[in-house]
Parts: sequence; C-alpha cells; structure tokens
Amino acid sequence: MADIVSIAHAIVAQMAAIVYPDGKAGASITGRPTKIFRGWITQADYTGADCTLGRGVDFITVTDLQGGWRRIDEPLGRPWRQEATIPATVSITTEGNTATVAIQDDANPTGIVGLRIRSDGTTIPDRSVAAHAVQDTDTATTIAAALAAQIPGATVSGPTITVSGGTTLDGATGGYAPAVRTARRQQQLFQVTVWSASTAARDALGTAIENGMAFIDWLTDANGSTFQIEARGDWNNDAAQSSGIFMRPFRSLCTYDTDARENMAQMLFGTEVFNLPGDRTITAGDGPLLAAS
Repeated sequence: MADIVSIAHAIVAQMAAIVYPDGKAGASITGRPTKIFRGWITQADYTGADCTLGRGVDFITVTDLQGGWRRIDEPLGRPWRQEATIPATVSITTEGNTATVAIQDDANPTGIVGLRIRSDGTTIPDRSVAAHAVQDTDTATTIAAALAAQIPGATVSGPTITVSGGTTLDGATGGYAPAVRTARRQQQLFQVTVWSASTAARDALGTAIENGMAFIDWLTDANGSTFQIEARGDWNNDAAQSSGIFMRPFRSLCTYDTDARENMAQMLFGTEVFNLPGDRTITAGDGPLLAAS
C-alpha cells in the first residue's frame, strides 16, 4: 500500500540511481560525496565535524509538501481485482476415521486444509467442518494438531488425526488468491532539493536530475505499488548564498492509490474461507464450522 512515506523512499532510491549510476560503492556523477535522504537538512549538515556542506559534501533531500494533497475521483464500485492464485502445497488423505496431512517436498507450506466429519450427530454435529489456514512456519504435524484441536475427542499422532465415535472423514485442500481494490486515489506534491556550497556542483546535480527524470513517468515503491510522477518545475535558489549554500528545488506531482488487500480462498465442502492469512473470517456452507484456526 503506497503512502507518502513509501513514495518518498522510492524517489530517494531513484535519485540515488541517477547520482550514483554505478552504485553507492562507486563515484557520484560529480565526483563529490553526495548524501541523499528523506526529510530536510539540519544544522549539523551545515556545521558538523564532517560530511557537511562546508567540507565539500552535497545533499539531496526529498520532502512531501504541506497543502500539496488532493483527492482524485476513481471509478465507482471499487471492484476487487484478483491476482494469480497461490496453489495449495498441502494435501490430506482420509481413510475411515483417520486423516493424514502431507506437504509437497521442497515446497513452502501454502493453502487451506479442511476436514468434514460425517457422524450420527451424538458428539459432533453431522457434516461439521474443521479448517486451518496454512502458515509459512507450519509442518504436517502442526497442521494436523491445529485441525485435531477443533474436533471434540480427536487425537493426533504426528501428521495423523483420529476421530472416534463411529465417524468418517473427508479431506479437502484449496489455494487462495491475493485480491486488491482501490480505497482512495490521491495526488501529493513532493520536493527534491539539491544543496551544495558549490554552484558548479549544484548545477551539475540539477542537470543530472533533470535529464535522469525526463523520460520517467512511473516509479514503484518497496511495497510493489506503482505511482505516476510528473514534473512541476524547478529553479535555482541563491537566497542563502551569504551562508555559502546554493539550492535547486524540483517539484513533482505524484498520483497514487491507497489499496485494500485481502486473500480470496477457494471453497472447501461448500465452506468459504477468506481474509487469509492473518485476521480472517471463515463461514461454513453445508455444515457447522468448528473453531477454525
């Protein structure tokens, strides 16, 4: 989910790619040390012992501007967009009143696993369902234990569950698909500012940023959210030249979505499982749902 923090960090990363084309282990495009970060420079950046403007270090800062936000209309309805389904790597086999859980070799545990219990209804309601949303840290043994904990009178031995009382078990597994929808679309004005004690360095960095962003219309933040970035002008600012500081601010308008995300699960025995993993809601269709995990 994009916000002003993740977008600012994405712009910082883009500035670093422009200024240090060979990576931060290499030289900057000006040959001068350049610090790039989110926020604003401090007094220590002017007068500190080292890594300061007065000692030949240049700065590039990225800030969001107060009053630079506005909401953008988005299509009505806010429909869910389902992404690629993550298949289940867990399986469950049943025989009579026993069930055994297994996980595919060399696979991360994923999916939803469930048991449907057919009984005379004395101890456990007929067609009851136990379901478990598999976590990355799960093993066949922990999945079996999670299912057994939901079923009255069930016992577990390793990956095998046994339910007494003349019952029979049916097993099923399913995958789930991440889904996303737009909760809000907005624009925010950001400012990238070049700071230097050298007009030549200020101009060189400014030109590099101008050229480096000329054909970039979209960036992606660390969360995987893509946003539009549009230039809104830049200028040279020499108001602090009496203090030996020369600036070049750049303003950019970023358009991004605030997204809501959920995981949509496949059906088990007519049982719908959703909001997985993490906080989740599970509803049963053809029988009562036991205390799902």
